[in-house]
Amino acid sequence: MTTIAHILDKTGSKTWFLTGVALALIGYWGPWVNHKTAALVLSGLDMAEFVKFLPGVRAGTEFMIRELFYLPPLAAALCLALIGSSRHLRYSLWARAIMVITAIGLAIIVLPPYPFILQALSSDEFRRQFLMGTGCLAIIAASLLYRRLPRAVVAGLLIAVSLAGAIPPLWQFFSIRSALDRVYGQPIHVGWGLWLMAVGFLVVAGAGGWILGIGYWRLEGPPDQQA
Repeated sequence: MTTIAHILDKTGSKTWFLTGVALALIGYWGPWVNHKTAALVLSGLDMAEFVKFLPGVRAGTEFMIRELFYLPPLAAALCLALIGSSRHLRYSLWARAIMVITAIGLAIIVLPPYPFILQALSSDEFRRQFLMGTGCLAIIAASLLYRRLPRAVVAGLLIAVSLAGAIPPLWQFFSIRSALDRVYGQPIHVGWGLWLMAVGFLVVAGAGGWILGIGYWRLEGPPDQQA
């Protein structure tokens, strides 16, 4: 009897999930702002700290939510937790273990560094960052609870999480691009990392969309053909 797991194995959709997450993470640590001087090259993680020192941000005249730059690793962590725990995808035990360990590591990276983490909840600068990281860890820890989520729910969550990992950081980056231009003294060169991050999450969203749409038609047929 044909199952969704057989379809996914046959078409390689399981591989696309991991490929998309890998591309998104490579892009996140790749250059978002490129420059011939290595010290002026900024990755996605660098952006979260660098933007705090923009003159307009310090003066309160430039709208900026720096925590949006932490969304890509958190979204990647949640995607790994979802696909690793889903009974529909049936990854091997060692693959699921690696996914969970990687997801935990990504969430920890977002947490404020020591000693700031000790007083993060009372700090306006680190509170949201701390809550995002710990919230992600809590969701990962509860991954076994959603192991039996319906296929459509898993696919929908993957689409939502991957888009949340790509769109808000892109919006925030381009909304402060003029401020970056002023700091660099010239128009910045947008690095390949920013685009690769977005492409990676779109690959994850596309694979989730396949499960949600095409997978349903191949497995069950159109509604008017069902008994």
